[in-house]
Amino acid sequence: MENFYLIIVVILFALAISDLIVGVSNDAVNFLNSAFGSNAAPKRLILIMAGAGVLIGASFSSGIKELARKGNFHPEMFVFTEIIE
Repeated sequence: MENFYLIIVVILFALAISDLIVGVSNDAVNFLNSAFGSNAAPKRLILIMAGAGVLIGASFSSGIKELARKGNFHPEMFVFTEIIE
Protein backbone atom coordinates (compact mmCIF):
# COMPACT_ATOMS: atom_id res chain seq x y z
CA MET A 1 0.00 0.00 0.00
CA GLU A 2 2.89 2.37 0.70
CA ASN A 3 4.19 1.82 -2.83
CA PHE A 4 0.77 2.82 -4.12
CA TYR A 5 0.96 6.15 -2.26
CA LEU A 6 4.48 6.71 -3.55
CA ILE A 7 3.34 6.13 -7.13
CA ILE A 8 0.44 8.54 -6.67
CA VAL A 9 2.74 11.22 -5.22
CA VAL A 10 5.20 10.82 -8.12
CA ILE A 11 2.34 11.11 -10.62
CA LEU A 12 1.04 14.24 -8.86
CA PHE A 13 4.51 15.83 -8.96
CA ALA A 14 4.81 15.04 -12.67
CA LEU A 15 1.39 16.58 -13.33
CA ALA A 16 2.26 19.67 -11.28
CA ILE A 17 5.52 20.19 -13.16
CA SER A 18 3.84 19.74 -16.54
CA ASP A 19 1.08 22.17 -15.51
CA LEU A 20 3.68 24.79 -14.55
CA ILE A 21 5.52 24.32 -17.84
CA VAL A 22 2.33 24.64 -19.88
CA GLY A 23 1.08 27.65 -17.88
CA VAL A 24 4.34 29.58 -18.02
CA SER A 25 4.93 28.83 -21.70
CA ASN A 26 1.37 29.90 -22.52
CA ASP A 27 1.88 33.23 -20.73
CA ALA A 28 5.23 33.74 -22.44
CA VAL A 29 3.75 33.03 -25.86
CA ASN A 30 0.89 35.46 -25.24
CA PHE A 31 3.29 38.26 -24.30
CA LEU A 32 5.72 37.53 -27.12
CA ASN A 33 2.93 37.22 -29.68
CA SER A 34 1.75 40.80 -29.14
CA ALA A 35 5.32 42.11 -29.22
CA PHE A 36 6.10 40.25 -32.45
CA GLY A 37 2.77 41.18 -34.05
CA SER A 38 3.13 44.89 -33.41
CA ASN A 39 6.80 44.93 -34.48
CA ALA A 40 7.59 46.83 -31.29
CA ALA A 41 11.27 45.87 -31.56
CA PRO A 42 13.48 43.49 -33.51
CA LYS A 43 12.75 39.83 -32.75
CA ARG A 44 16.21 39.29 -31.32
CA LEU A 45 15.73 42.12 -28.81
CA ILE A 46 12.29 40.82 -27.82
CA LEU A 47 13.71 37.35 -27.16
CA ILE A 48 16.64 38.79 -25.18
CA MET A 49 14.24 40.84 -23.03
CA ALA A 50 12.00 37.81 -22.48
CA GLY A 51 14.99 35.70 -21.46
CA ALA A 52 16.17 38.39 -19.07
CA GLY A 53 12.67 38.57 -17.58
CA VAL A 54 12.63 34.82 -16.97
CA LEU A 55 16.07 34.93 -15.31
CA ILE A 56 15.15 37.90 -13.11
CA GLY A 57 11.83 36.32 -12.15
CA ALA A 58 13.53 33.06 -11.21
CA SER A 59 16.19 34.92 -9.23
CA PHE A 60 13.80 36.98 -7.13
CA SER A 61 11.08 34.38 -6.55
CA SER A 62 12.48 33.34 -3.17
CA GLY A 63 10.00 35.61 -1.37
CA ILE A 64 7.10 33.53 -2.62
CA LYS A 65 8.77 30.33 -1.45
CA GLU A 66 9.50 31.94 1.90
CA LEU A 67 5.83 32.83 2.32
CA ALA A 68 4.89 29.20 1.76
CA ARG A 69 7.47 28.13 4.31
CA LYS A 70 6.84 30.69 7.05
CA GLY A 71 3.58 32.39 6.15
CA ASN A 72 0.01 31.29 6.63
CA PHE A 73 0.68 27.73 5.49
CA HIS A 74 2.09 25.41 8.16
CA PRO A 75 2.79 22.00 6.58
CA GLU A 76 4.31 20.63 9.80
CA MET A 77 0.80 20.55 11.30
CA PHE A 78 -0.38 17.95 8.79
CA VAL A 79 -0.15 14.22 9.44
CA PHE A 80 -0.13 11.78 6.51
CA THR A 81 -2.88 9.56 7.91
CA GLU A 82 -5.21 12.53 8.48
CA ILE A 83 -4.72 13.78 4.94
CA ILE A 84 -5.30 10.38 3.32
CA GLU A 85 -8.44 9.51 5.30
